[in-house]
Amino acid sequence: MIDAGEGDVPDDDLEPTHWHPSQAPWGSATVTIWRVQSYGPVPPPPGDAEQGRRSARRWVVPLCVLGVLAVLVSLLWVTGGLKETPKQPSKQAGKALDLGLFDVTVRDVRIGTAKGDFGSKQERFLIVRMRAVNKGKETESLESGGLADGVGALTKDGKWVKPDRVDGVAAGAETGVAQPGLPVEASAMWKLHPDDSPAKLTVGLRMWKYEHGFTDDTFNWIVQREDDKLVGRLSLPVAAG
Repeated sequence: MIDAGEGDVPDDDLEPTHWHPSQAPWGSATVTIWRVQSYGPVPPPPGDAEQGRRSARRWVVPLCVLGVLAVLVSLLWVTGGLKETPKQPSKQAGKALDLGLFDVTVRDVRIGTAKGDFGSKQERFLIVRMRAVNKGKETESLESGGLADGVGALTKDGKWVKPDRVDGVAAGAETGVAQPGLPVEASAMWKLHPDDSPAKLTVGLRMWKYEHGFTDDTFNWIVQREDDKLVGRLSLPVAAG
């Protein structure tokens, strides 16, 4: 057998030619010479080129979309379209705010008088009137440990202070608690010096979350005080009592 070229040649591409011993000058044995058939370049199947073009178009569209999105995001940042949520968003009176444990609607602020502690003489107060609904499953206090913990007034030196007291009326009767689902007309009250008559009061409302504390595994409603975050900050005119 004579090698027709370098590398292996498929059997289907070889055509045998036989020589008779009388034609062979080198002996009487029969020699078979394999001739390689010549082929031109094989073109791709008809669908391959179109498939490649379709694949290229499929990549072009997503890349164009990504480019447009990148431009839009850049414009939003420049124009202020993607702003960080403020820690103390401004809210308006008369709209219900979800505090987690309570839904609270602040109504107004006025200066009024009420009996002091233990039935003492009348004292002046800044009174924030609000409607509160307890969304939990347990009865909650309106004062310390309850509603009052999530309500604050901003002082002149920039500190948030809790109400000195919170009075409530539910179903026509005075109450110091908020029962689940029963609306309470509450009055958060801060003592006011006889010489003070502020024209405006800033009120802040904090979020409550149902979680466990650092020292126990018991879940409870806990008011959130970190980073001075508020559900709403309301700047309200103070009406005379």
